[in-house]
Amino acid sequence: MTWHVFIPDSLLEETHDPKLRAYKVGQIARAAAIFGVEHIWIYRAGGRDGRFIKTLLEYAETPQYLRKRLFPLMPELRYAGVMPPLQIPSHKPKESPRIGEIREGFAYRKGKKLFADIGLDRPALVKGVAQEGRGTFKVISVKPLRVVPTKPEGYWGYKVHLTRMTLAKTLKKANLDVVIATSRKGVDVRRADVTLEGDVGIVFGSPRRGVMEILREFNEDYEFDVILNTIPGQKTKTVRTEEAVLATLAVLNLMRGD
Repeated sequence: MTWHVFIPDSLLEETHDPKLRAYKVGQIARAAAIFGVEHIWIYRAGGRDGRFIKTLLEYAETPQYLRKRLFPLMPELRYAGVMPPLQIPSHKPKESPRIGEIREGFAYRKGKKLFADIGLDRPALVKGVAQEGRGTFKVISVKPLRVVPTKPEGYWGYKVHLTRMTLAKTLKKANLDVVIATSRKGVDVRRADVTLEGDVGIVFGSPRRGVMEILREFNEDYEFDVILNTIPGQKTKTVRTEEAVLATLAVLNLMRGD
């Protein structure tokens, strides 16, 4: 089963402090990492922060040793340091390489040969067919250090999609098997019959508007498989989007069967 989380580009519409804005995005990244979300979609909901949210989410997901290669100095990252570290399997520490170890890296050409920065003291020679840029590599030799392109084993991180499309169109593009909307007016999750199989999308609204309100604002309709209240009996007037993401993933994680 694959988790897809959908958040609006208006996620930060009520937050103006730059440090707090970065922290909120970091909370989304952290929740996604904890529960193994593989795709985060940012849909158009009248906000102006889609690119900012995408940049911070991608920065958080990138191993620390690759960030300088992949992210130039930019104002969006000024307060990225307030985001909590994800500590996911792809974020490997700097240590002695081991044969069979899988590491995230950045491939670059030097003369006629292709090398990869995999976060160690020296670059690794890439064998086999590989593209320049970010990729995943497996260590096949330590002396000399050589790697081959490979695929991760297990959870490795998430991909971020900024569609610039409205919610219904974004959901259609994602081509999901199950789509769940979250709403305070939804079915109590404790009494809901939820099927969690294949590609499962979980949709969240903005601080000011719920999922259904956002659809209506853009004159859209979408037939969700279920609309869930994943925080029944909440005692606060509102639940922030980053809080809803964490709470919802925690609840659904207990219900998944894989």
